[in-house]
Amino acid sequence: MLKYIPYIFNKTDIENNFENQKQLDNWLLRKVKSEKIIKVRNGLYVSLDQTGSINVSKFEIASKISNDSFICYHSALEYYGLANQVFRTIIVGSTSRINSFEFDSIEYLCKLTRNTEFIDYIKYAGVRVTTLERTIIDCIDDINLAGGIDELLNSLSQIKFIDEKRLLDVLKSCNKVLLYQKVGYILEQFNSNLMLSDEFFNECQMHLTNQVKYFLKDEFIDIVYCPRWKLMAPKNLKTRIYGGI
Repeated sequence: MLKYIPYIFNKTDIENNFENQKQLDNWLLRKVKSEKIIKVRNGLYVSLDQTGSINVSKFEIASKISNDSFICYHSALEYYGLANQVFRTIIVGSTSRINSFEFDSIEYLCKLTRNTEFIDYIKYAGVRVTTLERTIIDCIDDINLAGGIDELLNSLSQIKFIDEKRLLDVLKSCNKVLLYQKVGYILEQFNSNLMLSDEFFNECQMHLTNQVKYFLKDEFIDIVYCPRWKLMAPKNLKTRIYGGI
């Protein structure tokens, strides 16, 4: 029989402590009734302390939802301490389809993905999260999941160092022309802090075509043509950091 209750666990984590499935299910039922543990979703549980409080963070829960679930997009920005706002939604990536759910006033929004590259496992924290480089690329790729353009720009303004080789590796894995355009255009605005090399931006430019794309045409008043990135883009992107339009 299980003597120590983990802070967070699923059935497979503890099944070897029981003779059969029925004994395990009965144990779980008793612990839930006695308010020693609480059910997060099917098969996933967290323990409660003596005050009835949960001992784990939303990031640990998100990383335990499936065998390969991980924190991504705005939630990854939040984990890295870069988010300007804290949302009551946490975005969870997984290769298996998972229904979104709510637990402890937090909505776990599950996003199906095939991409399991560029994910760090923070062992001491029990957390899986997209690397900073992938987080930035993902957020530029889907600005809505980044919390919107204002949130993204405020996050980028706080970054003091980023590995440009890793950025290019993520871009290569995505293989999207528009993403090279957007990443080059946006990160160039913050390069006084990021200190990316000319070679980085040249590499981004090498993947461009002659097709001109629009970027955020409905978010800004002044849109101009940016010949370097072949984008119709905001005249002054960074005004949104300071509440401008």
